[in-house]
Amino acid sequence: MTYRPSANIRAPTGIFAPFRALGYVTSDLPIVIQARGAVHSLTTSIGNSFQIYDGEKLALQFVGSRVESLITALAVHKDFTYAAVGNQIIVHERAKEISRITIEDEENVTITSLHIYGELILVVCDDNVIRMYNLSDGELHNELELAHDFRITCLLHPSTYLNKVLLGSQDGRMQLWNIRTMRLLYEFKRFESPITFLAQAPSVDVVAIGLLDGSIILQNIKVDEKIMRLKQEGKITAISFRTDDKHIMATASMHGDIALWDLDTRKLFHIMKEAHDGAVHTMQFYNGQPILMTAGSDNSIKQWIFDNLDGHERLLRSRSGHYQPPTHIRHYGGEGQLVLSAGRDRTLRTFSTFRDVQNVELSQGSLERNAKNLGLKVEELKASQILGFDACDAKQRDWDNIVTCHANDGQGRTWSFHRKAIGTHLLPTTDSLPATAVAISACGNFGFMGSSGGIVDRYNLQSGLHRKTYGGKAAHKKAIVGIVSDNINRVVMTASLDATVKFWDFNNAKLLHSITLPAAASHLILHRESGLLAIAADDLCIRVVDVDTKRIVREFWGHRNRLTDLAFSPDGRWLITSSMDATIRTWDLPTGHMVDVFKVDSVATSISMSPTGDFLATAHADHVGIFTWTNRAQFANLSLRNLGEEDVEERGLPGVAGGEEADEEDAAVEDGVEAPKEDGFLRTPQDLTDQMITLSSLPKSRWQNLLSLDAIRKRNKPVEPPKAPEKAPFFLATLPGVDPKFVANKDAMDIDDGNDSRVLRMGEMNPETEFVRRLRSGNESGDYSQFFEYAQTLGPAAMDFEIRSMSLENEMSDFRSFVKALQQRLEERVDFEVVEAYLNAFLKIHGDVLVNASVESGIKELFEEFLKEHKKTWSRLEELFQYGLCLIDFVKTRR
Repeated sequence: MTYRPSANIRAPTGIFAPFRALGYVTSDLPIVIQARGAVHSLTTSIGNSFQIYDGEKLALQFVGSRVESLITALAVHKDFTYAAVGNQIIVHERAKEISRITIEDEENVTITSLHIYGELILVVCDDNVIRMYNLSDGELHNELELAHDFRITCLLHPSTYLNKVLLGSQDGRMQLWNIRTMRLLYEFKRFESPITFLAQAPSVDVVAIGLLDGSIILQNIKVDEKIMRLKQEGKITAISFRTDDKHIMATASMHGDIALWDLDTRKLFHIMKEAHDGAVHTMQFYNGQPILMTAGSDNSIKQWIFDNLDGHERLLRSRSGHYQPPTHIRHYGGEGQLVLSAGRDRTLRTFSTFRDVQNVELSQGSLERNAKNLGLKVEELKASQILGFDACDAKQRDWDNIVTCHANDGQGRTWSFHRKAIGTHLLPTTDSLPATAVAISACGNFGFMGSSGGIVDRYNLQSGLHRKTYGGKAAHKKAIVGIVSDNINRVVMTASLDATVKFWDFNNAKLLHSITLPAAASHLILHRESGLLAIAADDLCIRVVDVDTKRIVREFWGHRNRLTDLAFSPDGRWLITSSMDATIRTWDLPTGHMVDVFKVDSVATSISMSPTGDFLATAHADHVGIFTWTNRAQFANLSLRNLGEEDVEERGLPGVAGGEEADEEDAAVEDGVEAPKEDGFLRTPQDLTDQMITLSSLPKSRWQNLLSLDAIRKRNKPVEPPKAPEKAPFFLATLPGVDPKFVANKDAMDIDDGNDSRVLRMGEMNPETEFVRRLRSGNESGDYSQFFEYAQTLGPAAMDFEIRSMSLENEMSDFRSFVKALQQRLEERVDFEVVEAYLNAFLKIHGDVLVNASVESGIKELFEEFLKEHKKTWSRLEELFQYGLCLIDFVKTRR
C-alpha cells in the first residue's frame, strides 16, 4: 500500500475560478448500500468522484476527493470507501484519501468490480484474474487466474459458505471456488444465456441467477437443482428479496421496469413500470423493512415503500438530476441561490447552490396515472424538449410565473414555481407556427410568445388571455430568437433571424425603431438597470445597443465559432459570452476590452450570472450537471487588462466538492506576488507596491472612538453619584479604589519585608510606562514598529491617557519622538487611519502647548517636515476619491 499525496494545481489567474458541480447523483456504476445495524448509507459514483448519502433521509453527507480518472468499481467497509481507478484502488476514510493499492507490473489492467470478504478485498480485473489484498496493510494475499474461456461477469459469496465464492460467466457457466485453497470445487450446468447477476436468497443454499435473456432462476447450489424459473422482458440487471413477512422477489431490467414476484404462488405480483428512465443497475430491500432502494442510469436514486393495502409501492423519497445534458439555465430570484434548468430529457428542474435536498423536478402532472390509463409510456406524455424559458419571482405566489416554449410546438406553457408544477394556461401563437422565444415582463403580469413566423404575442399570465400582437406589416420576416422588455413596460425589443432588432411600443404595439444587423441575430439579452441591450449574431460579433439612443455603442469580436449564450454581470459592467469554440469570455463594457477568457473541454451551451454577482453557472454539451464558477473579483483585488488570443488558458470543469481545484498554498499567490509565511501560517504582506496606502486591520472602535472620546464620556456619565462602599470590619484595613479590597494581616500571612515605614520616597518610584518606554526605545533605534504594535493594543481610553501623560521634560523630547513615529508610519504607507486618529487626539490635547513651544525645542521644524509628508499622502488618497466620485456621477447621469 502506497500513499500518494495530492497534486498541486496551479491557482487560477482569471476572474472566474472553478467552484462546484450541481445535479450529479449517480452514474451508470452500481451503488453500494451499507447497513450498520439499523443505519444505512449509500455510496454512489459520479464519474471521477463519489458521494455518500444517508440511507434514511437521502441527505448528502460526504463528497469524496476528486481522482484523476473515472471510477470503475466501488466497495465499502466500515468507515472506508474503496474506489477503483484503472489498476489502482484508492482508499478513502469517509471522503478523504488516505492510501492507494496498486496492481504491480500490470499498468494496462482495469479493475471491473470490488468485493469485501472478511479482511480481504477481492479485485476482479479485465484480464480475468481475481486478486485478493489484505485490508489492513494492502499487501497482495493471493491470485486466482481463471481459464480464458471463462469470462467472469459477477461474483457472490453464498451465505454460510466459508472461504467460497460463486462466479458467473459470459458463456452461461457458474463455478464454485475455495479462495483459501484456490481450488475449483464445482462447476454447475451451463445455462442457455450469459449470467448477468447473482443474488443470495433469504434461504440458505438458494441463489437467484439473472440471465441476459430475462430469465430468473432460483437454484439450490448445494444439490445443484433448479427450484423455479421465471422470466421478464430484457436483461436482468438487479435482484433483491424482501425479508419481512412478505415472500416477494424484485427483479430489475435494462428498460427501467421492476417486476415483483410472489414466491409462494410463483407468479408475477406487480410491475413497477418505468421506475427509472434508464436501466436499473442497483436494487436492494432494507433488511426486515418494506423499503426498496433503487438506482438507475438516469442519474437518480429512489426509495420506495410498500405500505399500500394492495401491497403496491409508492415513492417515498428520491434524489435526481438531469439524465441528459441541460440546454438552458437561468438563475431564479434575487438571492442567487436557485438555478432553473431545462434539459434534453424534457424536464424543467430547479437546483439549489446551497442545499442539494432542495433540488427538485417541476411536475408535469399525473403522468404515471395517465400513462397507465391510456396504455402509453410516461415518456410519450411528457412535453417536448424546452427550447427556452423565462421566469419572474415578482408574482410567484399569485399566479404562474414561468413561461416555456417547446420544440415543434405552437403553444407555450406556464409553470408555477411556488407549486413546483406545470401551470393551467396554454399560450398559443396567433399564426399557429411553432414558438421559438419567450419572455416575461419585469412586473410579472405579462408573458410574450415569439413564433417562427416573426410575430410576438402578449398574454396576461393571471388569466391566460391574449392581449396584443406585435407584428402586422412591420413584423419580422423570419423566426424570433429573443424578446425582452424594459423595467417600466414602455418598450418591447425583439430580435430575429432576418437580421433586424425592432423596438415596439408596449401598449399600442407600434414599431418605434428598427436596427439592421450585418448578420442574423441568435441571442438577445437586456440589462434593465443600465438600459444596455446585447445582441449576438451569426457573424460572431456581439453588439451592445443603448436602448435610450437606439445606437450601437460597443462591438466585441474574438469568438471563433457560433455563440451559444450571453449574460450580464449584475452591475452591468461585464458581458460574459460562450461559444461553440469552447471558450467563455468576459468583456468590460466601459473600456471595450476582453478582460477574461478561458477554454473548457466541453462546449458551454448556456450561461447565467447570479444576481449577487458571486457565481457564474454554465451548462455543457456533454455533461448532465450544472457547473458553478466563483467570481474572484468579489474577494480578491484583480488587475484586469486587455487580453488577446495568446492569453487563452484551459481550465478544468469544477468537481462536486466545492473549491477543490485550487490548492490552498498556490491560491495565496496573486499577480506574481507571493505572500510570506511564518510558522506555517500565511501572512499578508504589509504593502504590495510603493504606490499603495495600506489601512490597519484594527476594528473601528479602537481608533474612531478616540476622536469622540469626550462625547462618549459625557454620554456614559452616571445620572446619580456613585455610592460609598460599605465599610469593612474595623479590624481589617482596606485599600481605596473603585473596588475596595481588604488588606491581609501581615502577622497572619507570616510576611516580613523588613520595611514597616510609611514614608513615601518619590525617588524610588518609576513613572515610565510601557508606552513611553517603547516610544523612547524607538527614538534611539530609529524603528517605531514595536511602539505601534503596543499602541494598537490599547483601547481608546488607555491611548487618551497615555497621550495626556506624556512628559514635557528635556525640551519635549517625548513629543518629538511621537511626531517622528507618526511621520515614519506615513512614509511606510501603513496604518493611515490610525495615524490620523492619533494625530487628532495629540493636537487636541497638547495644541496649546505646541503653539507656545520655544524655538529651542525644535518641535515646529519637526511639524513642518511632518506636514509635507502628510500632504503627499493625502493628495494620493484625494486623487483616488475624486476618481470614484467622478465614476459615480457618470453612472448617475447615464441612468
